[in-house]
Amino acid sequence: MKSRPAIAQYEATIVLVVISLSLASVVYAGLRRESTLEPQPLFVNEETPIGGSPVLERVEVNSSSATTLSSFSIDAASSTHGVLAFGGSSYSLVESLCAPGVTTFFSVLAPQAGTLDVATNGESWVSGTWGNAVSVSPGWQEVMIQSGTSCAVTLPGGQTLPSQWSPSSALLSSIPSDGAIAGTSFTFYVPVGGGSHSLLITSSGGLDDVAI
Repeated sequence: MKSRPAIAQYEATIVLVVISLSLASVVYAGLRRESTLEPQPLFVNEETPIGGSPVLERVEVNSSSATTLSSFSIDAASSTHGVLAFGGSSYSLVESLCAPGVTTFFSVLAPQAGTLDVATNGESWVSGTWGNAVSVSPGWQEVMIQSGTSCAVTLPGGQTLPSQWSPSSALLSSIPSDGAIAGTSFTFYVPVGGGSHSLLITSSGGLDDVAI
């Protein structure tokens, strides 16, 4: 008959083996889960100053794989919380598509080709052209409104957007993208001035930092 100490040692050995196998299972299960993650896309940025007042900077972003934009932040101002506005040297957020003393910039979805009209007592810019009535193709169009105290955006087809920002709108985005919200190539027009600024683009595939 085995002695009690020998039995106790045998039972302790079994317990240690079970614990070791359990830990190995957890570790390898974790590795298996991580191995199924897709690699994040790589971003290549190109910046081009295009002049104007305020000065506009065209930022072109190319992604190594398809991704969907989720937010656009400059310094401490993020598109997830309102419409981006530039005040000559710094950025802020507003709840309306236009505001006195600042240049707001956002994008709207044109459902069809035609004239996109911006009625405002300030100055308006649509997809690369200063003017209040611009012919556009279907898709997302970036809009800027400078020093407007009233504004209304009418899409091709006749639908007029509410002047207040709504995060649930399917036709209005506080991400100022000209051309696409999803894909591998994105274009943004950003009013700049007052020194250097940090731009952060968040997408479903990762983060992209740009100094402007």
